[in-house]
Amino acid sequence: MMRGFKKIVGLVLAVSVVCSMMPGDMGIAAKKATLKTKKVVMLTGEKASIKIKKKQKKAVYKYVSSKKKIAAVSKKGVITAKAEGKAVITVKETLKKKTRVVGKVKVTVNPVPVVITPAPVIPTVAPTEEPTPEPTPEPTPTYRPISEFRDNDDWSVPQNFEAQDGSVAGTAEYITYPSTAIVEGRTINRNAWVILPKDYDESKKYPVVYMNHGIFCNEHTMYNCHVQNVLWNAIANGDAEEMIMVLPNGCANETGTDNGLGFNVVHYKAYDNFLNDFEQCLKPYIDENYSTLTDRANTAICGFSMGGRVTLHLGFALQDTFRYVGAFCPAPGIFDFSDMGVTDVGLFTRDEFTLKDEYMDDTLVMIVKGKNDGTVHKFPKEYHDQLVANDVPHMYIETMGGYNETGDGSHGDPVFKFGLYNFVSRIFKLY
Repeated sequence: MMRGFKKIVGLVLAVSVVCSMMPGDMGIAAKKATLKTKKVVMLTGEKASIKIKKKQKKAVYKYVSSKKKIAAVSKKGVITAKAEGKAVITVKETLKKKTRVVGKVKVTVNPVPVVITPAPVIPTVAPTEEPTPEPTPEPTPTYRPISEFRDNDDWSVPQNFEAQDGSVAGTAEYITYPSTAIVEGRTINRNAWVILPKDYDESKKYPVVYMNHGIFCNEHTMYNCHVQNVLWNAIANGDAEEMIMVLPNGCANETGTDNGLGFNVVHYKAYDNFLNDFEQCLKPYIDENYSTLTDRANTAICGFSMGGRVTLHLGFALQDTFRYVGAFCPAPGIFDFSDMGVTDVGLFTRDEFTLKDEYMDDTLVMIVKGKNDGTVHKFPKEYHDQLVANDVPHMYIETMGGYNETGDGSHGDPVFKFGLYNFVSRIFKLY
């Protein structure tokens, strides 16, 4: 009798243990938001964003600093280093009227180091000789963190931001460069416009932004849309740094034209092939023939429609080349898709559409969509949603375009010029 009772007790305990490990409970625990950022070391004046994994859609997150005079934190979780010292940011989640602490972020703020340059030693020379002055070394540029511009949600543009103004205009040069990346074993001459800032000086070095056109277009399209005026006005307004803009032909086939191809995979592959033409031929030609800064921090890419697709393709495939990526009304094709009678596998899987760890917080990714865009319709938001799912920091806006939202939000100039002004105003920034 006692032996039977022990068996029953043992069976009940075993069932209790199994039930406590049921997947349902494990699933509930796995869904809780946790901190991706747990420790931050900053210099005074810097900004950093707190990252939360597995955010709940309907939850509200609150950030509280233990010492606001050392480390202040915004409603969006952006920390600003105020003064030397240590602070703790507590992150709370409110969901269905229940509040819990997600975690705590330890913040250490160090002062900006002061570099003291020793006084040069002046050699003793004969009275009749003059000492040869030592050359002054070029200062190493210090670039502002991407988060400073990515977290800036001011999308306003000034009046007349796209107007033609001869007093601020630079110059435009039409170039021909040799390409060996189109047809194997052959060299094909291709063309592009190079937009130079006012008072371009070959003794200086300039950063470069490449801007890509839409489908059925060529290197003349963006130039004839006067995107150069947007850039020159932004520079004159003090919103953009001096830079060179290159307007290439993104249809990288033998003739450089659409040839009546229409909407089909063969046509789209010509635009995909621009990656090879850009990397092997166009960029080396620009860097050799113009006074350019050639590193990642001084190279940007942007584009409209099919040019937006080209931009995302090159921006995410050549992450060592581009620090800034701006896609305005980007066309389908980044992922597998069906549109306009075309079905294709796309350029990336959804999991591949991400940034390397070293560039995750050092790349400005911007996607702009017209609110009433019936041409590329869902695709820009689809790219935005996937970046959110992959925890890639980026900027996204749906706009009417034009001056203070006075456009019609369709697939055209007001939207992509609005995007372009905001893009060039956020790139190549130094302290």
